[in-house]
Amino acid sequence: MMELKRSANGNIIYKKTYPDNFEVGDAIGETVFCHKSDRARLAVTEKWFKGIHITLIEIDPDLPEDFLFESSRPHIGFLFCLYGAISYRAGALQNNFCPLYKNQQDINLGCTDTIVFRAAGQCKLLYIQFTESYFNKVTAIEPVNLKPKQIQQSIKAETSLILAHIINYKQEGRSKRLFLEARIFELIIVYLNQHQEKQNITFKQEDINKIMLAKQLIGQDLQKPGSLIELARKVGINDYKLKKYFKELTGHTVFGYLYKIRMEKAHYFLSKEKKSVNEVSFLVGYKNPQHFIAAFKKKYHILPGSLNKK
Repeated sequence: MMELKRSANGNIIYKKTYPDNFEVGDAIGETVFCHKSDRARLAVTEKWFKGIHITLIEIDPDLPEDFLFESSRPHIGFLFCLYGAISYRAGALQNNFCPLYKNQQDINLGCTDTIVFRAAGQCKLLYIQFTESYFNKVTAIEPVNLKPKQIQQSIKAETSLILAHIINYKQEGRSKRLFLEARIFELIIVYLNQHQEKQNITFKQEDINKIMLAKQLIGQDLQKPGSLIELARKVGINDYKLKKYFKELTGHTVFGYLYKIRMEKAHYFLSKEKKSVNEVSFLVGYKNPQHFIAAFKKKYHILPGSLNKK
């Protein structure tokens, strides 16, 4: 059984009981659910078959809202942010929320039975669950050895194509089941390749917390982000570890992430708040507006001035 609740008051938005191990023979189970409240609108599309449950969630909140996704049995979770941005935490013992932006993934959630999504704006998520028995059978990895971690990485082009196939496909009948299962195997291969690469890299929880703190600090002061050494000193880690671990855990270099956040903030200021190019350039930390214009055009392939026209 799985439930989707409003985290604030525990009110159940959606509840469904599934066959054991999501077994539906050669077919695919499917449902579409829509919910509208005074705070948010949700559209949930589900698909499930042996060992696998796929949930496409679209959230459009009027005010920031937390949603609790809870399963009666532990599962292995792959989380993908396709649009917008969310914060999330997996597992009952995980207290810290981590951000996940458009075209980022976390396929290291480990074995968990709960995940909380915090949405402040429109977002689109793909959440894929594997039963413990299925995941162990396919990967030969014992779920008990998969401790929940929150590791954000960019979705690579090959993975993005796989996800597009999972969401949009034209197959029907038996071929639909075979097609989806093949795409899921491709995602598992991506996971196994990553898992193999990281087997020799051990992250202490203390270091992970410091990197996540560094990530938060970068976004807090875009005008004066400081040097790498200054950032390392603030979070209590040496600059070599900061550079190495930040890239491993987030998929970005420190300054690559700073650039990403600057451009996303700039896009919001221009498109939503209709601020001037010079003002936005200053707000996101560029002293020279021409440098900002060049950076923005490189990121979005349009001039920033085209977005702030009322």
